[in-house]
Amino acid sequence: MRKNLKENIISILESNKGLFISGEKLANNLNVSRAAVWKVIKSLKDEGYDILSVSNKGYALSKETDILSSKIIKDNMTKYRDKFRFLIYKTVESTNTIARGMAINGAESGTVVIAEEQTSGYGRNGKSFFSPYGTGIYMSIILNLKKEKKIFNSSFITTAAAMAVSKSIEEISNENTQIKWVNDVFINDKKVCGILTEGAFSFEDGKLDYAVIGIGINVNFPKNGFPEEINNIAISINNTQNSKDIRNILIAKILERIYEYYFNNASFYDEYKKRSFLIGKKVLLNIDNQEHIVKVLDIDKTFALIAEFQDGKVDRIVSGSINHRLS
Repeated sequence: MRKNLKENIISILESNKGLFISGEKLANNLNVSRAAVWKVIKSLKDEGYDILSVSNKGYALSKETDILSSKIIKDNMTKYRDKFRFLIYKTVESTNTIARGMAINGAESGTVVIAEEQTSGYGRNGKSFFSPYGTGIYMSIILNLKKEKKIFNSSFITTAAAMAVSKSIEEISNENTQIKWVNDVFINDKKVCGILTEGAFSFEDGKLDYAVIGIGINVNFPKNGFPEEINNIAISINNTQNSKDIRNILIAKILERIYEYYFNNASFYDEYKKRSFLIGKKVLLNIDNQEHIVKVLDIDKTFALIAEFQDGKVDRIVSGSINHRLS
């Protein structure tokens, strides 16, 4: 099946969402047979597209359709469309697991693995990430740093992704976001996004050969709500089930910003620091499975945390996690 034909039919139906277009008109516009159109429509339905088929009327994409689509994502990008390649799945165990395997085998930078659902999504320290079907963004982006000859530290990669998510959410939802060092994005003091960066270092020079940036965002309110254990600490961008889906648009915005930060060296330190809600607060800091009560004094320009320990010692923290905000 020709990929361009499928993308063109998706584009036409998406542009006329809720309106019927005859198979004959689609065939004539695309210079193919009606049988070819029917074959593509059947394939799209199998992929999960909610396409209505009515005799003597044709085909229509349901107004409620919110399926993820590489075509729709690219249509919402104003630049860098050719820098990204998409693999979109219905259900996977984990997009990061798939992307890591691809990265090991030399996948190009800009390869993006996206799923409608993860059955074993995970975050830092193997914590489960709630990933129900059709409600969130679960994607992993590959950076082939060895091939690109780019040198990034893992903190930069993660903070850049957090900043890209934060600004993109604000742009399309009018929500104010906050960032919890180093990898979580919050709305109204509740977590809306988690980011996990995984990679492999070269034994020869100690540099990252590749990195996989896993991004999980709660976009639409889950049909059955959040699980009890995260109900009081999680939030979705759209807090009703009937809200307009923004996933394809949000992915497009995030990827554009990620490209700016990683490959065009766009600065984001000041905006990242402005969104931090930890500076001046006491927090529970976990370093190598040891918990410490510290006061966050600052975030420096390398995105390290400047923390004051209970004994008065001030240290620069480059890795670790904040488990709780105490004040």
